[in-house]
Amino acid sequence: MAALGERVLDFLSRLHSHSRYPDAKRDEAYTSSYRFIRLVIGFLGILLPVIFIVGEAFFLRGGVHVRGSLSEYYHTSMQDIFVGGLCVIGFLLATYMAGEWRTWDFGASLIAGIAVLGVVFFPTTRSNLPHGAPACGSVPQPAGCSAVEQALGEHQTAVIHGVFAIVFILFLAIMSFLFAASEVLAAKPARFRRPGLFWTHTACALTILAAGAWAFWGAGIWELTPLYIGEVVSVWAFAASWLVAGFYLTAPARPGRSVETADRGTAPAATASTNQ
Repeated sequence: MAALGERVLDFLSRLHSHSRYPDAKRDEAYTSSYRFIRLVIGFLGILLPVIFIVGEAFFLRGGVHVRGSLSEYYHTSMQDIFVGGLCVIGFLLATYMAGEWRTWDFGASLIAGIAVLGVVFFPTTRSNLPHGAPACGSVPQPAGCSAVEQALGEHQTAVIHGVFAIVFILFLAIMSFLFAASEVLAAKPARFRRPGLFWTHTACALTILAAGAWAFWGAGIWELTPLYIGEVVSVWAFAASWLVAGFYLTAPARPGRSVETADRGTAPAATASTNQ
């Protein structure tokens, strides 16, 4: 029996369930996984608005039709993709940087993740309803109402949805500002690690805020409502910031590191051992 147990353990030890990288490469491998999460969030942000339009046109066998806001796709044939895509983004944001939970990055990302999940589970009102149509919360239950809308009422749910959407957009901008702050080295005097990335993330953050303001006070373009324009532009700016942060190792320098060491991305201990 003992021999059988040893054989089972030997078999398990040979499986590829353990890291195959040597110690020198192990941290780099996990960092690559962490950066891949950023890329997934960025690509989802870029693709979802396009998928909503193209997917609905495919399912309805009609022309391309743009809704009044991204949130309205909840009440269309794209509901599953809307819920699934935003839930993936929400859970990734909520758990991002969880290993360093005492940071501004984790706090901002957690709030943004919870907010986008709130956008999903507290949907906006149904669009294009005929005059006098019963609202969610009525009995019998109108078509297209979620359980939350039926329990809280359509208007009440839409108000909660709007609050979550505003919080989400605000904290998207804050996260881009934090990415920009990561490019400022704690040196005397302070200096940029990569000025181009600093200004790129800053521009994305300002674009998110401007797009959010446009959603409330801007003008429509062609068939696009101000709300739709503001939402799409803010999501794309957020996605661009995360894609840049994924392609480049945008992370704060460790305390006590020199400017030259931080620029090279090598640990002081490694440098010291090399000089000995």
